[in-house]
Amino acid sequence: MRFPIRSETDAFRLTVATGALAALAVVIGLLSTTLVGVVAFAAMGLLALSAYLRSADRERRQPLREAAEAPHPRGARAGARHVLVVANEPLEGEALRERIAGAERERVEIDVLAPVLSSRTHLAYTDIDEGMRQARRRLERSLSWARTQGFLAHGRIGDASPTASIEDELRDFGADEVIVVTSGDEVDHWQEREQLRRLREELDVPIVQVAAVPSA
Repeated sequence: MRFPIRSETDAFRLTVATGALAALAVVIGLLSTTLVGVVAFAAMGLLALSAYLRSADRERRQPLREAAEAPHPRGARAGARHVLVVANEPLEGEALRERIAGAERERVEIDVLAPVLSSRTHLAYTDIDEGMRQARRRLERSLSWARTQGFLAHGRIGDASPTASIEDELRDFGADEVIVVTSGDEVDHWQEREQLRRLREELDVPIVQVAAVPSA
């Protein structure tokens, strides 16, 4: 949703639209009654305003899309499928292995990003050192698992802004698919929800959420 007036152009368009609606309402009023004209003006104005507020803001940047479409200095090798895995939980489980491998079993390179996660209510007070330690353990376990499964994998720890970290990874490596690994089938962490929303909104590649379930 966008604020109705963000520039002089918006103000001009709003003025013209309001005038056009007023003229149409006058015509309706002359053909029927003044009350009908007023009601028609109010109804059309509300409908027009609602449509305007819900319309996409073409001027809004989409940093994830821009990063994904930029040249990638460290992209996957020719002939390899590149998968960005956001490790909100350590990588493990048969379902995740099958998803990464893909139906065609082509060569796969994995870029593992271990974000620093925090509670929304304690975001300003989170112990960043502890968050980094948890992310480092997650990354080490994830890379060990990926390499044990035979995948070529590299990765890094994200910073305090997971979305910005994802943008950096997309700009460096690109992605043919993005997998967000969560603790369960239901996404209940606010940062995970925001990650999935932004990724699905801005990227054209498959965006998949997979619950990390330990292998039997």
